[in-house]
Amino acid sequence: MLKNYLKIAWKVLGRNKFFTFVSLFGISITLAILMVVTTFMDHILNPKYPEVNRDRSTIVRRVQLSTEDGNSMSISAASFYFMDRYVRKLKTPELVAIASNNNSVNTFVDGRKLSLQLIHTCENFWKVNEFKFLEGGPYTRQHIEDNAFVAVISEATRDAYFGEGTQAVGKWIEADNTRYEVVGVVKNVPIFQNFSHSDLYAPYNTSKIDLQQYGFTGNYVAMLMGHDESDIPAIKAEFDEMVAGIEIPKSEWYDKLDTYTDTYLGVMTRQMFRSEKSEEGLFYTLLFAAMFLFMLLPALNLVNLNSSRIMERASEIGVRKAFGATSAVLTVQFIVENILLSLLGGAIGLVMAWGILELFEATGWLKHAELSINFNVFLIGLLLTVFFGFLSGVLPALRMSKMQIVHAIKGDV
Repeated sequence: MLKNYLKIAWKVLGRNKFFTFVSLFGISITLAILMVVTTFMDHILNPKYPEVNRDRSTIVRRVQLSTEDGNSMSISAASFYFMDRYVRKLKTPELVAIASNNNSVNTFVDGRKLSLQLIHTCENFWKVNEFKFLEGGPYTRQHIEDNAFVAVISEATRDAYFGEGTQAVGKWIEADNTRYEVVGVVKNVPIFQNFSHSDLYAPYNTSKIDLQQYGFTGNYVAMLMGHDESDIPAIKAEFDEMVAGIEIPKSEWYDKLDTYTDTYLGVMTRQMFRSEKSEEGLFYTLLFAAMFLFMLLPALNLVNLNSSRIMERASEIGVRKAFGATSAVLTVQFIVENILLSLLGGAIGLVMAWGILELFEATGWLKHAELSINFNVFLIGLLLTVFFGFLSGVLPALRMSKMQIVHAIKGDV
């Protein structure tokens, strides 16, 4: 039976080529955009190289200092002093990794300026994140204790500074008027990975800033990695208890400290909605609502197009009903036709999405991004396509299948 449905559906699609083209164009464009957006969201939100442990980690990204009356406030990343004195000593996390935000520095190669992103990290940074080393390895606690000026560089930095494919370990690189011995080269990190993306990584002891200076605001973030995802609530609870126990000297201008640790998405939604708590539920609700509404518009257009074709197929429906076709059989037939149309549009949309993502990579607009449509993204696209076809076909199908035989044969609809 299904085979017959598909044969009829295929012939119907070829009968009115203009209608088929308009329908396929609307479906493919819609699904291509949805798959591109879904791919971006997948790379931004889910654990990816090298932040593969993100699902069992929380992030300390900002601190807020204020006065009790609320008239003065300072919000920024945390200081190394705060991270080292308080956050690093937490017991619940398996590891605490501290890193600065990216700093732009310049270096010169053969008379040309090369702009690089530099972050300073502790030794745990290389344990919390799983980098792929193309040469050498990470710097260790011993390097920091020896006050060694060493660095790990990205593949792109190696190629730009020393020459493409040139061995870099053991050589020296100068940036921001500081010379570093290269101990490792890592695969380029996509720009989506906020905590780990950089061109040059150096131990925190090489920073020009006085890291032991008292204060809570600065330029550092931390990732607190648990043994597994179930540790996250306990990590948050211990962190909150630690913050509550910090006493700010009365000599300070501010007298109130507010900070938190949260999942990557939790931190993002707090900042996005300017909320004091994680808004993951609201984020996903708005995201799916936007996707549904975006998908609904072409679906409604297809409903109108399908409904307008009732006159064209009225005599066919009447003849089939006269020969015993039930309303259920006709309804299924029309739905199958629309799902087939949507699947064809989905296939075209998949190819278009792949082309758009390849274009993004080719332009280099998103640094080191590897935007591939993975299985999860394809599955979401497939489900959207089937739902799309069902939604745009069910209403016209019900209307057509209920036409009276006499009226249908006469074309009186």
